[in-house]
Order: sequence, then C-alpha cells, then structure tokens
Amino acid sequence: MKNLSLKLVYITLYPEKYPRVKKISTSLEDQNIAFQALTPKIRLKLGNGKIERLISAFVTYTSFLLQILLTDADVYWVANSPDVFALPLILRKENYILDYRSPWPLQIELEFGKGKLSRTAEYLTHTTLKHAKVITLTTSTLLRDVKKLRKQIYIIPNYPQKNSFKPNISYDHFRKLHNVKKDQKIILFIGLLSKTEGTDILPSILKELLQKTKKIALWIVGDGVLRSVAEELERKFPENVTFFGWRPYQEIPNFVNAADVCIVPRHKTPFSYYYNEEGVLKISEYMFLGKPIVACGIAPSKEYLLVEPQDLVKGILEALKGNAPKPTPKTWEDNCKPKVLELIEFVKKPPHTR
Repeated sequence: MKNLSLKLVYITLYPEKYPRVKKISTSLEDQNIAFQALTPKIRLKLGNGKIERLISAFVTYTSFLLQILLTDADVYWVANSPDVFALPLILRKENYILDYRSPWPLQIELEFGKGKLSRTAEYLTHTTLKHAKVITLTTSTLLRDVKKLRKQIYIIPNYPQKNSFKPNISYDHFRKLHNVKKDQKIILFIGLLSKTEGTDILPSILKELLQKTKKIALWIVGDGVLRSVAEELERKFPENVTFFGWRPYQEIPNFVNAADVCIVPRHKTPFSYYYNEEGVLKISEYMFLGKPIVACGIAPSKEYLLVEPQDLVKGILEALKGNAPKPTPKTWEDNCKPKVLELIEFVKKPPHTR
C-alpha cells in the first residue's frame, strides 16, 4: 500500500453539495496526500422560520464543532460562511487554510439586521482570518476583504473540469428533441428558482422580449421556492416557454450547448460586487461552451455583457445580434489545479522557509 505523507481534511457543512471539494480531491490524487472531506454526523432542520433556523444552526454547528475538535490531520482546509468551524483549530493551535468564499457578516446583517448577531459574525470572521496560515479565495473580488492581512493568498476559482461538462447530444438534435423551430432563438436560465437568482424577473423579461420578437423561446432549468413562477409562465406562453424543472447535472451541458444566449438576471444587492465568473460556476460553464452571456446585478467582467436590470432585454437582443463578448473558456485543470498544488507545496514547507 502506498505510504501517504500528509493527511488533509477539508471542513464544510455540506461537502456533497460543493463541487469544489471533489475538484480539490481529484487534484491531489497523485500527490501522496490522504484527502478527507469531513461530513457532519448531525444536521438538524426544524423549519424555515428565523427562530427555527437559529435553533437548527446552533445544534448542527455545536455538534460539528465537537466533531472537528476530535479530528486529527496534518493540514485542515476550512470553508467559511459560517466562520465558526475554524474555532476548534484555533483552540488546538493547529495550522489551517481558510477557504474564504463569501462575506458571512454581511449575510447575517442582511438577514437579521445590524446588532449583536452581526457583530458576533464580524468578530468570528476577523478571528478566523487572523489565525489562518493561508487564505484561499473563490474569486478575486474578495481580495479587498483580506488584502490588508498580509497573508499568503491563493485565488482558486470554481471553474469546470474539462471532462465533466461536455454535451452528449448535438446542438441540432437536442433542439429537435424539444420541438424548437429553425428560426427560434433559445434564451436559457439555469439555477435555483428563487429571488436571489432572479426568477421573479423572468416574467417581465419574457413580456418585453415578446413585444420585440415572437421568435424566441425561454428555457427554464431548475427548481426552488419560486417554481410556481416558471410553471405559470409555461402555462401562459406554451409556444415560448419550456420549464424543465430540476435536471441531473450530466444533462446540463446539453441545455447550454443548445442555447443561443444564457442569462444571469440578479437583483442589485450589497453582494453584487462579489459575484463574477470566478465564483459562480454556471457562468464559467456557459463560457466553457462559448455561449454569449447577459447579466445584471453582479460584478463587471470582460467575459459577459453586464447591463442594468431595466436594460436586460436590450442586452439579450444585442447578444442575439452578436454584440456580446465572446467568452474565453477556463477550466479547473488549466487555471485552478496548478494553484492547488502550489498551495500544498507552500504548506508543506517548514515555517522558517516560507
């Protein structure tokens, strides 16, 4: 049996829902490293109310903190948001990498208001960042939150793997399977059906588009609390809307490949600055297949056409005319794996040689 020289434990609440964990694991397969994604033994969900969620979080987090405290490894890689899971490692004076994915205190403030809870979140975030030996970021837009700490920082985006996002049905055949007319243009929305993802904007987008042209079809792929919005659109406009619901991940490349324009219609929020193609996986998947992208409510990028929310339809029509940026495909293997390996080499070094 191969003698593995280093044990690395990745800590996050839902590793099975986080493709980044599998990508990191795959990148380390040839590196003489034993990789483990720590999975919580207890996950409690009482309901969707704020009080119920707080109680559920308290029980789940407390049990997971104890689990982390009792887990041994050479290196720990901790995902933030929430920023509490590094506390057992700080208590044990362990070296850890902090995977800083989003500004957790801002999330708390927006949901629960400014007060003791948000101040506690700010303190926890500051503490976990301060004690981290290395910080990894999912997007360069997060740099402004951590640059002043003067720590070793690696930007490792969530780009798709080369072999994991390939259509297995041709453009023409897939469109034929779904009764798309030859002169019809497909506008594709993929994602959680929620206000955060802009599902509530879809009716106004479609209404305005149909005033400009009838030769479009809106495809909606996903599920969530605003499922009724997609169902109602399909009921009202059967010739122009198809709601596919949730689809297995292996089918998603076929939808993207068959689309003419992919849209990311988000509301402007304090988080808008943090979202771009580095951190939002579906955007980099659209890029991977060379599709024009029209977005609002996220950070600027040369990879897509960013417009104001009220100009979204105008942007879609411009993209259909070929006036959107041609995105550059970026992959995990080419852009991210080398940084993961560089990071591991850095943490392997004795402290005095770093």
